[in-house]
Amino acid sequence: MNAAALRTRYDAVIIGSGHNGLVAAAYLSKSGLSVLVLERSDYLGGATASKQIFPDYDAWLSRYSYLVSLFPQRIRQELGLTFETRRRRTASFTPYTGSTGLQQGLILSNVDEARSKASLRELSGSDSAWRDYQRLLELE
Repeated sequence: MNAAALRTRYDAVIIGSGHNGLVAAAYLSKSGLSVLVLERSDYLGGATASKQIFPDYDAWLSRYSYLVSLFPQRIRQELGLTFETRRRRTASFTPYTGSTGLQQGLILSNVDEARSKASLRELSGSDSAWRDYQRLLELE
């Protein structure tokens, strides 16, 4: 697109490309308004992304992207959206300082029960934490 083709005026300007900004922009655009979405980052923001913030662990943490699975069906239907939510490999990652002073992390996996159990054992020193965790999951 050449510079002459760029618009200089919009009916609405949305600051932030998180899911709320994108939904607002979609509704405004669908109603016929011209919309500009501005994002300061080089990636979509808000609840649209997960990020690997601990370099030593394969744990992608939610930037609240799990909330997309709570995205109201009404909005999906009104905007004609179709998408698939996917379960992450890592359910939870919690960094902690171990008894030796080393930085460690509790990893709960959605796909590897043995990894979760070993991580809980490393943190607590026994398998009782795993049994308690299993009881917690049964409450869902």
